[in-house]
Amino acid sequence: MNNKIEEKLLEKGADIIRFVDISKLPVSQTQGYAKAILFCMALSKDFIIAMRDGEKREQEFVDKENETDALADWLAEYLEQQGYKSYSQSEKSNSKNGNYDEKARASLLPHKTIARLAGIGYIGKNNLLINEKYGCAFSMCTVLTDAPLVTEKYQLVSQKCGDCCICKQVCSENAILGNEWSEVAGREGVVDVFKCTCALKCMVNCPQTLKYALQF
Repeated sequence: MNNKIEEKLLEKGADIIRFVDISKLPVSQTQGYAKAILFCMALSKDFIIAMRDGEKREQEFVDKENETDALADWLAEYLEQQGYKSYSQSEKSNSKNGNYDEKARASLLPHKTIARLAGIGYIGKNNLLINEKYGCAFSMCTVLTDAPLVTEKYQLVSQKCGDCCICKQVCSENAILGNEWSEVAGREGVVDVFKCTCALKCMVNCPQTLKYALQF
């Protein structure tokens, strides 16, 4: 089943796919599901360079987020058709089912929580998931399911921002605090989400993102 799902997701544009055991997370977050399918779709290199150089192309990011969410909704429906329970963690689905807190600007089970368990990267000082290949230039979504998927135990990726604070320097809203992310401090220790305007400067100026964008 893993191979069939992976094949379909790749056909539909996914660049990273992981089958993750989430059974150790609180039931209040997982809704009782033990497994999750996480997938990522990379943003184009042209988009990264254009945004870094000051072009107004935020719509491409919005479109990619919508495309990723739509794929999660499709996958959840596909799994349901195969006879398995599933839950798409798309923005629309989470809002509809009360799994997104508008006041706190937080979802019940963040994609980044699952992505860390999937070993695809670490949460940077910009509060974005940073991957070795794509930096933070990708959108991701997750589907929770009871389908009999084979999961792996992935090694957590350690923080690698070090002394770099470029994301803090380019944030015109002073939303980024410049601290390393930790499980104890969480999101609040690295960013003030109520100041963030999603200008994407922290994404496109991240050295790891530019390493991806400048490779031809």
